Amino acid sequence: MPRSWPWWARWSLTALAVLGVGCSGRCGGTSGAGPLSKEEARAIPGAVVFLSERAGQKDVWQVSPDGTETQITKGPEDEYPGPVAPDGKSLLVVAVREQGGMQFQQLRVQPLAGGDALPLHAPRARSRNASWAPDGTWLVAESDAQGFSDLVRLEPREGVQEVRLTQVKEGCFEPAISPDGQEVAFVCSREGDPEIYVTKADGTAERRLTAFHREDRSPGWSPDGKWLVFISDRENRERLYLVRPDGSELRAVSGEHFSGDEREPAFSPDGQTLVYVSRASDGRSRMWRVPVAGGVPVALTDGQRRDDMPAWSPDGKYLAFVSEREGNTDVYLMRADGSGQTRLTTAQAPDWLPRWVARR
Repeated sequence: MPRSWPWWARWSLTALAVLGVGCSGRCGGTSGAGPLSKEEARAIPGAVVFLSERAGQKDVWQVSPDGTETQITKGPEDEYPGPVAPDGKSLLVVAVREQGGMQFQQLRVQPLAGGDALPLHAPRARSRNASWAPDGTWLVAESDAQGFSDLVRLEPREGVQEVRLTQVKEGCFEPAISPDGQEVAFVCSREGDPEIYVTKADGTAERRLTAFHREDRSPGWSPDGKWLVFISDRENRERLYLVRPDGSELRAVSGEHFSGDEREPAFSPDGQTLVYVSRASDGRSRMWRVPVAGGVPVALTDGQRRDDMPAWSPDGKYLAFVSEREGNTDVYLMRADGSGQTRLTTAQAPDWLPRWVARR
């Protein structure tokens, strides 16, 4: 490789970065007047799947907004929740095991109602960062099956051979399928540093969106497909940027109101709002929301501890997130304006990586 990739080298399935912020922009309320009433919690649609370490290993659990919990996976490997399938009936799980001093990963489709998971390939050193097509009939993931790190197209069925979409010795990473299923955004380092690219779903007609001598990474589509959000350290600090799929109208999400390293962006279901996380130099983290059209960010949490990993409810009225405010890492719930902050999990072990599931 012509240069190192400090961003993906720092990424680890066993220890995701915990990130956060200070305060500029509008610093509002933020611990909320919660918690939510039981009646309001019971009326919230959907449920939250999350990673828990309560059983001495990493398993996937589910919790409803009223606090009812169900264990989804039971090892023996560590299993991490990936994206939920478009029909809401299953989710991708990354199963990880150690063997001979090496780590092996395997993507599996896990039914949320219970039952055996469907392995999509044999265990390999790299298989992660998967993205579902909108109709749920295929997905794209990172893989080292045929190279250092390329994008492969898979189908959630037995016996279907995966298709390699990229062939770049320096590696391609972090695919994100567009809402219409026609394109895939991703990161590639063929020019010596990581940049954002977009290709057709079959790997053809590739175009480069960013061209800067620093690191651009982690692209994500807005629900209407009109914007991509990504992380860049082009200002010697990590900031979130928006750009059109044709590479135009590049701008910082927080405008003039930068308040610490920014990441973990999450578009609201209607695509009008972004929630994101920023980190202060002391490691505390804070969540913010800002209109995609532009405006002053509004703080949702008070920045006095770690609050991160936001995930929108299907109706766009609530957010699940992770906090350490009560001495343990747990999943919390709040209204989209930051009020009603309510603890959902209480196990004496870390609970994190929430993903919201719509009830079908």
